[in-house]
Amino acid sequence: MRITIGSAEQDYTGMAVADLYGWLRGDMELRRKVRTLGLQSRGEAGAMGGTGASDVIELVLEHGIAALNLAVAYATWRTARPSAPAVTITFPGGALTVQDGNEETVRRIVEALRTAEEAGSRAASRTMGTAEGTGTAEGAVEGRP
Repeated sequence: MRITIGSAEQDYTGMAVADLYGWLRGDMELRRKVRTLGLQSRGEAGAMGGTGASDVIELVLEHGIAALNLAVAYATWRTARPSAPAVTITFPGGALTVQDGNEETVRRIVEALRTAEEAGSRAASRTMGTAEGTGTAEGAVEGRP
């Protein structure tokens, strides 16, 4: 599942997102469970030497347990940086803005990502179900392999 994480507040320096990105890259447990982890700049260079006001972290989670790893890594980062701005986690079908790192926030992140993953799996199953067994392959002769 592809998700993005960005600052929920105006962050002219891009420092909070870049800091969270560095934290996530350093989390070996999380890195084992994501396919892609990158920092993308989507705006003008920020004042004071930052990377930009609309930088986002892009990652692709392998499976459900990665959602828990991401939530715990975020909560640990937030605990170490209580004054950092809120972040918005965007995923297929929705977004979640979080501002602290307490147990309830971890639960909300995991639940939102799990629900999005399940919805994506159901949609993929419906698509595959309609594509399978609905005719002959191009160039095939019916009754012959």
